[in-house]
Amino acid sequence: MIAITLLAPLLALQAAGETAVAIKNDNPETWTVEYPRLIQPHVADYRRCLAVTNRLIAGKADLEAQHAADLTRCAAVRAEAIAQSNEVLAGAKTTLSPEQVNQLFENIGNIHVARGRDLDQQFTSRMAGAAAATDTYEANRPKGLVIEMRDASVVKARTDASAAAAAAQEKDSQ
Repeated sequence: MIAITLLAPLLALQAAGETAVAIKNDNPETWTVEYPRLIQPHVADYRRCLAVTNRLIAGKADLEAQHAADLTRCAAVRAEAIAQSNEVLAGAKTTLSPEQVNQLFENIGNIHVARGRDLDQQFTSRMAGAAAATDTYEANRPKGLVIEMRDASVVKARTDASAAAAAAQEKDSQ
């Protein structure tokens, strides 16, 4: 059952005609997010603030910047969550120092920004793959009948042999 679960994403990518690509991280970082269950509601509030927002996908890799902006937007929620966590942990058996609580919320923010960076890397990788596929297709495209849609009302069909003449004629007419 575990093997099927692990193989399912790879099989889905293969069926879609794509391969899984591992992106090497040149600057690996590790953040630990461990905390007592007692402060889980405060951590969840901060994570929810970071996650629940509108993302603008404008065809460029800027999700890291959007995720970084979430840290500023959620600064008040973070401060409140840190204060409430320290208050709850003051008399608890399992304790974290105020510095550890602050580091916990700092790590959550770092992870959030790293997710945006990862999405940017995936986007850039996919765009590079699409450009390479387009270049490969254009270099090896089938010869023969070519149909060009100029607009909704004019469709021109020609053979590749007449493509240069058609392009020259079109250029002269403009």
